[in-house]
Amino acid sequence: MSKSCKFNYLFNATLSAIAVILAVTPANALPEQNISTVVKWAKTRPLLPTLRYNSEAHGYEGTKGNLYFYADVTSQNGTVNKEGITVSGDKRLKFTTKNANAVKLLQNIYNSNIANDFQKSRYISKVGRDQYYRGQKFAYIAAEVQGGSSLQIIPLNKLQEFIDNAKYCQTNQCDV
Repeated sequence: MSKSCKFNYLFNATLSAIAVILAVTPANALPEQNISTVVKWAKTRPLLPTLRYNSEAHGYEGTKGNLYFYADVTSQNGTVNKEGITVSGDKRLKFTTKNANAVKLLQNIYNSNIANDFQKSRYISKVGRDQYYRGQKFAYIAAEVQGGSSLQIIPLNKLQEFIDNAKYCQTNQCDV
Protein backbone atom coordinates (compact mmCIF):
# COMPACT_ATOMS: atom_id res chain seq x y z
CA MET A 1 0.00 0.00 0.00
CA SER A 2 1.22 3.49 -0.73
CA LYS A 3 1.59 6.02 2.08
CA SER A 4 -1.41 7.92 0.72
CA CYS A 5 -3.62 4.82 0.81
CA LYS A 6 -2.46 3.92 4.34
CA PHE A 7 -3.21 7.45 5.53
CA ASN A 8 -6.69 7.40 3.96
CA TYR A 9 -7.36 3.96 5.44
CA LEU A 10 -6.30 5.06 8.95
CA PHE A 11 -8.19 8.34 8.63
CA ASN A 12 -11.41 6.59 7.58
CA ALA A 13 -11.00 3.93 10.27
CA THR A 14 -10.56 6.66 12.90
CA LEU A 15 -13.65 8.53 11.69
CA SER A 16 -15.65 5.32 11.73
CA ALA A 17 -14.53 4.56 15.28
CA ILE A 18 -15.52 8.05 16.42
CA ALA A 19 -18.92 7.69 14.74
CA VAL A 20 -19.51 4.37 16.52
CA ILE A 21 -18.50 5.85 19.89
CA LEU A 22 -20.82 8.81 19.40
CA ALA A 23 -23.68 6.54 18.34
CA VAL A 24 -23.23 4.24 21.35
CA THR A 25 -22.51 6.97 23.93
CA PRO A 26 -25.77 8.33 25.32
CA ALA A 27 -26.36 12.03 24.77
CA ASN A 28 -26.48 14.11 27.90
CA ALA A 29 -28.04 17.52 28.09
CA LEU A 30 -26.58 19.45 30.97
CA PRO A 31 -26.17 23.06 32.12
CA GLU A 32 -24.37 25.37 29.68
CA GLN A 33 -25.89 23.61 26.68
CA ASN A 34 -28.53 25.08 24.41
CA ILE A 35 -32.11 24.54 25.56
CA SER A 36 -33.11 22.94 22.25
CA THR A 37 -30.50 20.22 22.93
CA VAL A 38 -31.96 19.65 26.41
CA VAL A 39 -35.56 19.48 25.13
CA LYS A 40 -34.61 16.97 22.42
CA TRP A 41 -32.55 14.94 24.91
CA ALA A 42 -35.42 14.84 27.43
CA LYS A 43 -37.64 13.23 24.77
CA THR A 44 -35.20 10.29 24.62
CA ARG A 45 -35.24 9.70 28.39
CA PRO A 46 -38.12 7.41 29.48
CA LEU A 47 -38.12 8.73 33.06
CA LEU A 48 -38.47 12.37 32.03
CA PRO A 49 -41.65 14.24 31.16
CA THR A 50 -42.22 16.22 27.98
CA LEU A 51 -40.79 19.67 28.65
CA ARG A 52 -42.85 22.77 27.94
CA TYR A 53 -41.80 26.40 28.09
CA ASN A 54 -43.04 28.34 31.13
CA SER A 55 -42.42 32.08 30.79
CA GLU A 56 -43.07 32.70 34.51
CA ALA A 57 -40.45 30.13 35.50
CA HIS A 58 -38.00 31.30 32.79
CA GLY A 59 -37.46 27.79 31.55
CA TYR A 60 -38.79 24.45 30.47
CA GLU A 61 -40.49 22.06 32.85
CA GLY A 62 -42.64 18.99 33.12
CA THR A 63 -43.99 16.43 35.56
CA LYS A 64 -44.21 12.68 35.09
CA GLY A 65 -45.58 10.71 38.01
CA ASN A 66 -43.80 11.92 41.14
CA LEU A 67 -40.85 13.38 39.21
CA TYR A 68 -40.65 17.06 38.28
CA PHE A 69 -37.84 18.17 35.93
CA TYR A 70 -36.90 21.64 34.79
CA ALA A 71 -34.22 23.44 32.83
CA ASP A 72 -33.72 27.12 33.67
CA VAL A 73 -32.76 29.45 30.80
CA THR A 74 -32.35 33.19 30.40
CA SER A 75 -34.43 33.27 27.20
CA GLN A 76 -36.61 30.80 25.31
CA ASN A 77 -33.77 29.87 22.94
CA GLY A 78 -30.93 30.39 25.39
CA THR A 79 -28.36 28.46 27.31
CA VAL A 80 -29.36 26.31 30.27
CA ASN A 81 -28.24 27.86 33.59
CA LYS A 82 -29.27 24.91 35.76
CA GLU A 83 -31.36 21.79 35.72
CA GLY A 84 -33.45 20.50 38.55
CA ILE A 85 -35.10 17.28 39.60
CA THR A 86 -37.65 17.03 42.38
CA VAL A 87 -39.06 13.71 43.51
CA SER A 88 -42.10 13.82 45.78
CA GLY A 89 -43.82 11.16 47.82
CA ASP A 90 -40.84 8.79 48.06
CA LYS A 91 -39.38 8.78 51.56
CA ARG A 92 -36.57 6.43 50.45
CA LEU A 93 -35.16 8.90 47.95
CA LYS A 94 -33.25 11.87 49.33
CA PHE A 95 -30.70 13.68 47.23
CA THR A 96 -27.60 13.03 49.29
CA THR A 97 -24.30 11.63 48.11
CA LYS A 98 -24.87 8.53 50.25
CA ASN A 99 -28.41 7.71 49.09
CA ALA A 100 -28.26 4.80 46.64
CA ASN A 101 -31.76 5.51 45.29
CA ALA A 102 -30.83 9.09 44.40
CA VAL A 103 -27.56 8.04 42.77
CA LYS A 104 -29.38 5.34 40.77
CA LEU A 105 -31.98 7.86 39.60
CA LEU A 106 -29.23 10.19 38.37
CA GLN A 107 -27.64 7.27 36.56
CA ASN A 108 -30.96 6.39 34.91
CA ILE A 109 -31.67 9.98 33.86
CA TYR A 110 -28.16 11.04 32.86
CA ASN A 111 -25.46 8.35 33.06
CA SER A 112 -22.97 6.82 35.47
CA ASN A 113 -20.51 9.70 34.96
CA ILE A 114 -22.97 12.24 36.39
CA ALA A 115 -24.15 9.84 39.11
CA ASN A 116 -20.53 9.21 40.16
CA ASP A 117 -19.69 12.91 40.00
CA PHE A 118 -22.54 13.66 42.41
CA GLN A 119 -21.76 10.67 44.64
CA LYS A 120 -18.09 11.70 44.94
CA SER A 121 -18.79 15.42 45.23
CA ARG A 122 -17.56 17.33 48.26
CA TYR A 123 -19.90 19.15 50.64
CA ILE A 124 -19.13 22.87 50.54
CA SER A 125 -21.77 24.84 52.40
CA LYS A 126 -25.34 25.08 53.60
CA VAL A 127 -27.46 28.18 53.11
CA GLY A 128 -30.99 27.89 54.43
CA ARG A 129 -32.32 24.52 53.31
CA ASP A 130 -29.85 24.22 50.41
CA GLN A 131 -26.70 22.10 50.66
CA TYR A 132 -23.98 22.86 48.13
CA TYR A 133 -21.64 20.22 46.71
CA ARG A 134 -18.63 20.51 44.38
CA GLY A 135 -18.07 17.68 41.93
CA GLN A 136 -15.36 17.32 39.30
CA LYS A 137 -17.70 18.18 36.40
CA PHE A 138 -20.62 20.03 37.99
CA ALA A 139 -21.82 21.55 41.23
CA TYR A 140 -24.99 20.41 42.96
CA ILE A 141 -27.58 21.96 45.24
CA ALA A 142 -29.60 19.45 47.28
CA ALA A 143 -32.61 20.33 49.42
CA GLU A 144 -35.44 18.69 51.26
CA VAL A 145 -38.62 20.32 50.00
CA GLN A 146 -42.21 19.98 51.08
CA GLY A 147 -43.15 16.39 50.34
CA GLY A 148 -39.90 15.45 48.63
CA SER A 149 -36.29 15.95 47.76
CA SER A 150 -34.72 18.11 45.07
CA LEU A 151 -31.39 18.38 43.29
CA GLN A 152 -30.14 21.14 41.04
CA ILE A 153 -27.20 20.68 38.70
CA ILE A 154 -25.28 23.89 38.02
CA PRO A 155 -22.08 24.75 36.17
CA LEU A 156 -19.06 24.17 38.39
CA ASN A 157 -17.71 27.65 37.69
CA LYS A 158 -20.93 29.24 39.03
CA LEU A 159 -21.00 27.48 42.42
CA GLN A 160 -19.76 30.49 44.41
CA GLU A 161 -22.17 32.79 42.57
CA PHE A 162 -25.12 30.57 43.55
CA ILE A 163 -23.93 30.46 47.18
CA ASP A 164 -23.47 34.25 47.29
CA ASN A 165 -26.94 34.81 45.79
CA ALA A 166 -28.51 32.46 48.34
CA LYS A 167 -26.79 34.29 51.21
CA TYR A 168 -27.89 37.63 49.82
CA CYS A 169 -31.47 36.43 49.49
CA GLN A 170 -31.55 35.40 53.16
CA THR A 171 -31.35 39.04 54.23
CA ASN A 172 -32.89 40.73 51.19
CA GLN A 173 -36.06 40.20 49.23
CA CYS A 174 -35.32 38.23 46.06
CA ASP A 175 -37.43 36.88 43.24
CA VAL A 176 -37.19 33.13 43.44
